[in-house]
Amino acid sequence: MFELVKELSELPGPTGHEDAVQDWAAERWGAFAREVRRTRVDNVLARVGGAGPRLALVAHADELSLVVKSVSDDGFLHLWPYSDSLGRPPRWFMPIGQPALVVASSGHFPGVIATATGHVVGGPKHQKDFEWNDWFVDLGIRSREEVEELGIGPGARVIWNPETRRIGRNITGKAMDDRAALAIATAAGERLAGDDDLPFELWLVSTVQEENGLLGASSLADELRLDVAIALDVGLTGDIPGVDERDFPSRLGGGPMVVYQDAMCHYSRRLSDGLVAVARENDIPVQRAVFQHFGSDGAALIKRGVDSALLTYPTRYTHSPFETVDESDLEHAVALLAAFVKRGPVDREGR
Repeated sequence: MFELVKELSELPGPTGHEDAVQDWAAERWGAFAREVRRTRVDNVLARVGGAGPRLALVAHADELSLVVKSVSDDGFLHLWPYSDSLGRPPRWFMPIGQPALVVASSGHFPGVIATATGHVVGGPKHQKDFEWNDWFVDLGIRSREEVEELGIGPGARVIWNPETRRIGRNITGKAMDDRAALAIATAAGERLAGDDDLPFELWLVSTVQEENGLLGASSLADELRLDVAIALDVGLTGDIPGVDERDFPSRLGGGPMVVYQDAMCHYSRRLSDGLVAVARENDIPVQRAVFQHFGSDGAALIKRGVDSALLTYPTRYTHSPFETVDESDLEHAVALLAAFVKRGPVDREGR
């Protein structure tokens, strides 16, 4: 699982430029799926097999990013966030000092996400909140003309780009949101492929632009008629200093998390209860959760009439360059999904 997560998380897939991730999904899923297709907005859909109600495991390809809004005369890239909803740079958004990768149509270019530091920012006038114009990318280039010759300009995406590593029992790196979910979906699909007796018609889906309003998932019901969906995403934990465990009682290593409600919707009670029941029947550790300040592709699917649940994997430091997961939680999520699919549909009473 570590190798799969590392391979996926280190792919560049900023919101609106998810090509590398979607190319990977189409190729990898094509090795075991009965059918793979890409939609007009570049969602990737793969039919694994089985017969019965159509069930999709849904994860998103994109990662948090910044966008180049202008280039200075000296070759620095001025930045704008992936979504206007952020307003001023929020406290939880911390790209400064990270290795950067500029993702342009002409190629990928390394740099560093920087701001004025140290001796040149002394004095009380610098004791203020950041604004977006305080941050920039340094490409090691000395002029706008050199930057433009590389094909970089407004609209190019910028991601933080650290290596994915093992640290003790943890896996730490960028884009665990949502590449670890794509790893779970891939592993579950590979485990279930070739089983002609599956009581669902099982599909895997990789969506675009989840981080910018669940846009890829919003069109999914027009691209594929679904009866049931399980959205896969990061899960919020309170097992670090500074977080109130009354709000976030789940922990790393405690097993996958079935989310009953978040800031955008209430998820299907019968599907959620069914996932918990299957976990307990198969001695798979599971946690139940309610999330604040959170939304997933499942909300967009519910709006389009698809009965949907949300299954997450505990993740520390979400929306950061050092998102952290426990490999055992990912493996247990794969086992839970495989057992759920093999058991079959859940009726209105949750049986």
